[in-house]
Amino acid sequence: MKSLFCTFIVGLFLALGTATAQAPATPPPPPTPALDSVAAKDLLGKYDTGGMGNIVVSWEQGKVVGSLEGQGSAELKPTATPDVLSIIGFEGTATFFRDEQKKVIKVKLEVQGQVIEGAKL
Repeated sequence: MKSLFCTFIVGLFLALGTATAQAPATPPPPPTPALDSVAAKDLLGKYDTGGMGNIVVSWEQGKVVGSLEGQGSAELKPTATPDVLSIIGFEGTATFFRDEQKKVIKVKLEVQGQVIEGAKL
């Protein structure tokens, strides 16, 4: 009876170990690139929306911060996609566009179904 019980336990552990080993592993998300003051320098500045005020992107306390003049501000965090930053607290994105010389010329904010674009001044 003891040997039957031991055989059952060993078989159970082997079956569980095999099932666990065969489960596909979920790959980790790609690392989010770091954004320091040097990397963020191209993004910083004022962007003219053509009537809704300026979008201001600045470096504050070690973070990139975006604001629409007269409105609140929010931290902008990099995503895995170059030149696309997540607008923290608003579930939106800020996409920066570059010209042929890789100079930032425009930003497009997409927040809560609204799109606001601004040309860099």
